[in-house]
Amino acid sequence: MSHPARPAHPALARAARLWFLTFLLAQLAFAFFIIAFFTPPLLSGDYAAWNAKPHLVGYVPGDTVGNAQLLVHVYLGALVTLLGSLQFVAAIRRRYPVVHRWIGRVFLGASVIATLGGFYLTWVRGAQINAASTLSISLNGVLIFVFAVLAWRSAWRRDFVAHRRHATRAFLLVNGVLFLRVGIMLAGVLLTPLGIRVDYDGGVFIAVSFLSWLAPLALYEAYLWAERSTWPAVRHVATTVIGLAAVATLAGAVAAAMFMWWPRL
Repeated sequence: MSHPARPAHPALARAARLWFLTFLLAQLAFAFFIIAFFTPPLLSGDYAAWNAKPHLVGYVPGDTVGNAQLLVHVYLGALVTLLGSLQFVAAIRRRYPVVHRWIGRVFLGASVIATLGGFYLTWVRGAQINAASTLSISLNGVLIFVFAVLAWRSAWRRDFVAHRRHATRAFLLVNGVLFLRVGIMLAGVLLTPLGIRVDYDGGVFIAVSFLSWLAPLALYEAYLWAERSTWPAVRHVATTVIGLAAVATLAGAVAAAMFMWWPRL
C-alpha cells in the first residue's frame, strides 16, 4: 500500500501494515512452493511430474511453446511476487532510489509478460476450469495491463503519488492468483463444517475467483478513502475491516500451505 511518511491515522496505518505483513508471508510461502514444485523436475528432465498438480495443464509432450510458456509464466509469477514487495520498503525508496526505479521497471515488465503468458495458457492452451473463472482471470489480466500502463505513465510525468497508487493496484492484481488460493482454502475452512461444498464447479469457487482480485482492490480503495476522510467512523470501520482481512489472509495462507502446497512437494 501507499504509505505516507507520517501517517495521520496510526491505527489505520498499523492495520494496513499488519495486512501487508500477512500478505508478505503468504507470498513467500507461495513463491517457495512454485520454485520447489517446478524446479526439481526441470533439472531432472522429469517434466511429467508437473502433472501431479490438479487443475493445471502441466507438461504436454510435443507442445514446446506451451511448456515454455508455462515455465515462463510460473517463474515470472514467483519473481513479481517477491520484487513487488520490495517496492514497499521505505528504506529502499529513500536510500536507493535508482534500485527502486529499476525494481519497478522489472516488476511492471515481468507482470505484463506473465499476464500475456497467462492469456496464452488460458485461451490457447485451454487451461480453463469453467467459463466464469475464465472470465474472472481475463478481466484480472486486462486490469493488470491498465494499471501497469497508468503506473508507468504517471512515473514518466513525475506524478509519484498517482504512480504509487497505480503501481499498488497492479501489484494487488498480479497477486490475484495467490489470493485465489488463499480464498479457496479459507472458504473451505469456514464452509465445509457447515456442510457447504467448495468445489471447482460451484458458486463458491466462482465467487472467490472474482473476489480474489476485487476484494484486495476494494480494501486498498477503502484505505485511501479512510486516509483522506475527516470522519472518525470511516477510519474506525476501515481499520477494523483491514485488520480482519489480515487475520483472514493469514488463516487462508496457513491452510493453503498445509493442505494445498506442502502435500505436493
